[in-house]
Amino acid sequence: MSLKGSTTTSQLLKEKSNPEKRSSKKNVTNLQDIESALYDLELIDNNQPDSRRVCNCMARKHPLFEIAPNCLSCGKIICTKEGLQPCSFCGTDLMPVGEKDAIIQVLRNEKKELLNREQQVETPAQSKPKKKIVVKMNPGEKFWEAQDRAFKLAEKEMKKRDQPTEATTPEVVFEPEINSQQDPDLANARERLETLLNFQETGAERTRIIDNASDFEMPTQSIWLSPEERALNLKRKQRLAREEKKEKDRQKRGEKQVEMVIKNGKVVMVEKYAPVKEEAAQDELELIDDIQNSKRIQDKSDSIWDYDHDKTKWGKPIYFSSSDGQSATNKDAKQETKSRVQFETNRDTSELIATMI
Repeated sequence: MSLKGSTTTSQLLKEKSNPEKRSSKKNVTNLQDIESALYDLELIDNNQPDSRRVCNCMARKHPLFEIAPNCLSCGKIICTKEGLQPCSFCGTDLMPVGEKDAIIQVLRNEKKELLNREQQVETPAQSKPKKKIVVKMNPGEKFWEAQDRAFKLAEKEMKKRDQPTEATTPEVVFEPEINSQQDPDLANARERLETLLNFQETGAERTRIIDNASDFEMPTQSIWLSPEERALNLKRKQRLAREEKKEKDRQKRGEKQVEMVIKNGKVVMVEKYAPVKEEAAQDELELIDDIQNSKRIQDKSDSIWDYDHDKTKWGKPIYFSSSDGQSATNKDAKQETKSRVQFETNRDTSELIATMI
């Protein structure tokens, strides 16, 4: 009986043969995919309405058909169930005839390449014996001259061997022809699409902000600070830098303060912590006092009484007269009221009455 962890030579041989089986399976699946795509493009009669597949899932139930994601005529979203058939809504072709021919040509080339690879695997090429380059030295010739001739011959042989391998089949790239006279809207739409894709690719590069000045800006260089505040910020920054350096030195391996206590036959060692934080120096305290005094003086200068500003706070006084004065003013107001009948100043009242009769 063999142990669970042990392996036999037959198992090792099977493991070695597994990658070959996997590669052959991959080739088979690739060939099947290519043949099914060619079948959809060539053999299916899409013009018959009975054979068309209709699906209105809008790529929510089935994956999106990436070759032609939507109809260029009505805009319907095409899923993989409908495929390359004409649009089930408006009946127009999803892809022009030229593009279909180009895709068919590419698929045929890929199929040929896969078949050639399988044939090469089945009939491996026999290893040819390496050709030796023999260079004879002429009488009176130096050694390095013969060596140069040998190198040149070797380069020529290598070029001859590489020439058949470099000659590969050119890739078929289909560029749809656009006739602006026949369909100008299509040409404008494609130009718009190219510009939008270009903006999408270069959007991160165009919107990137490069601000080198902010990397080297000091807190003491602000234009809104007074000279005293700049000096105070500089001293604070220097003090914080010293504290940070001391903290780093304390965390490293170096001198440490340790308190050792021997009691009841036991030794207790306690590391003492030396505070790193520094107190503000006398110069810094003086600067703080100067800044506070200057702010206090500024506040006092702003609180000076302003006559023009004070006038806007108060309204003008209104004086009321006594009761006698009010009756006199009422009489004057009554006298000033005009009567409804208008009299002329030159004529007498009797004449006016006679004329009215």
